[in-house]
Amino acid sequence: MKRIFVLYICIVAALAVSAQADSVSADRLSSDSAVACDTITYSGNVVKKKKSWFKKAYDFADRIFSPQRDSLYVDVQDRYNWCAEVQLTSRFEMFQIDAGETFNIKVSPKVRTRVGPFFGWRFAFLGYNIDLKSVFMNSDDTDLSASVYSAAFGLDLFYRRVGGNYNIKNLKINGEDYTQLLQNKPFDGIKVGMTRISFYYVLNYKHFSHQAAYSQANRQLRSAGSPILGVSYAHNKMSMDWNKFSTMVSDINNIDYTSNTIYGQQKNDEFSFTGGYGYNWVFAKNWLAGAELSGSIGYLLQHTATASRMDDNDEQPNIIKSFEDFGRKNIAFNGTMRLVVLYNNGPWFAGTQGYLFYYQYGNGVVMTRNLLGSAYLYVGYNF
Repeated sequence: MKRIFVLYICIVAALAVSAQADSVSADRLSSDSAVACDTITYSGNVVKKKKSWFKKAYDFADRIFSPQRDSLYVDVQDRYNWCAEVQLTSRFEMFQIDAGETFNIKVSPKVRTRVGPFFGWRFAFLGYNIDLKSVFMNSDDTDLSASVYSAAFGLDLFYRRVGGNYNIKNLKINGEDYTQLLQNKPFDGIKVGMTRISFYYVLNYKHFSHQAAYSQANRQLRSAGSPILGVSYAHNKMSMDWNKFSTMVSDINNIDYTSNTIYGQQKNDEFSFTGGYGYNWVFAKNWLAGAELSGSIGYLLQHTATASRMDDNDEQPNIIKSFEDFGRKNIAFNGTMRLVVLYNNGPWFAGTQGYLFYYQYGNGVVMTRNLLGSAYLYVGYNF
């Protein structure tokens, strides 16, 4: 009897423990089910709130264009999305056509002063300059530019067409100097065009802000510098009206000048690699002085055939001359320098900037060199 009673007690205890365990499991299952109600559908599949394609694209662009920066050095100013600016531009230029002793001319237009509005949205910046002497665009003299700036990289687009307003500064023909006779004489027979797209990467973007100096989208809080690397593509072209030039020289000097039309036109595509360094100096609160120097070397694909410079009497090409020919025909050099001083307290900014751009390219017979300089005075508002 005692054994039966003990067995009965054991069975009751086991059932009680089992019931308690089932109750705890049920409670846990109920709790887990309540938590899972938001993520589990009736079919048992996990439901995730899907982002729209626009939101995904925006988030991706934001990660690319606005990577993490050191807040001790750069004020990102992400509270502002738009920018409006008025800019006064003064520009000068020197253009040279160099064919050695045969022909060498330097021309320069009058200094032009322009004013124009610029608008920006976070990363992109677009503007247009209007010549103060003419409200309407002159098809022979056009400058258009657009830029995309981010913390780590930038993209510059440049479209330029100049012609019809050059003055002669220096002229040599067959070793004779005609500068005194033709200096400052107007000549509208040279037309120059360049379409360029440049991409660059700022290595030390966490501390150095290229935007703070050249697009005013950020503020540099502490002085810093960075190496800058990039690539670019350009389509260059130059043409010269030799009939107009021959007529001008003959009329002024009473000589019968016959031009060589082989120098008359160049057209090429240029692919370049760029390297440089930029530095921002914060010399007072809200003030910045910046400098950037870069150079590039490019390879040219010529669109026009030119004559060989090798003498007819040479039985074999001269190695040095061949190397010079290769450099004159296939290699392009560019250099850029920027200087800026500005005040930026957040919403308002104002400053001045200097820009100097030198580039040269050839076609095996003629080397062209162009020096462009610009001075900017601007005031703008972030909102």
